[in-house]
Order: sequence, then structure tokens, then C-alpha cells
Amino acid sequence: MSSSSTIGTVVFALVLSIGVTAFVGSLAPNSRTASRLGGSELSLELPKDFKSPISFASGRDGEKDLMYISMDGSFKVKTYTDWGLMESSIVFVKKESK
Repeated sequence: MSSSSTIGTVVFALVLSIGVTAFVGSLAPNSRTASRLGGSELSLELPKDFKSPISFASGRDGEKDLMYISMDGSFKVKTYTDWGLMESSIVFVKKESK
């Protein structure tokens, strides 16, 4: 094996690994891991009806929960996921007694 083909193989492997890392990072915009590897901030968009925070938790793997007070005064939870898929919201309602 010649030295030029060895250098070509190393360069190809390096370019491929950088490309794969960049691609995976772009798929996980809400990931703290991608944020740490890239040295950038993790930016999560606040819900449109956000007024003020109550709590923020990242206890489950790949999920972050923001509990907040909405503009209409209700309590809500917005769940963010690392992949931006299957995100959900919870609205707390008070059951009226009769």
C-alpha cells in the first residue's frame, strides 16, 4: 500500500467522521450533548402563550419539561425532546364542583 493511498484513506475517514458528527448534531437540535460537543448554547423556543416560568426539569433521558403560567393564567407543561419529535403539552384544569 502506498503512502499516498494511506493518506487519502485517513483524510477520507476524517472528513466522513466530521460529516457524520455534523449531520447527527443537526438532527438533535434540542440535545445538550450536541450543544456541549459543538460548544453552542441550547436554544428552546418558549410557547407562544408563555407568561412566566414555574419550573424546568430534565429528569427523563432525552426530555425536558417546562412548567409555566400561560397568558390566560392557566398552568401548563411543555415537553421538549432531543429530536423534536413527539413533543407534548399538558394543561391543568380545575374540575368544577356541582
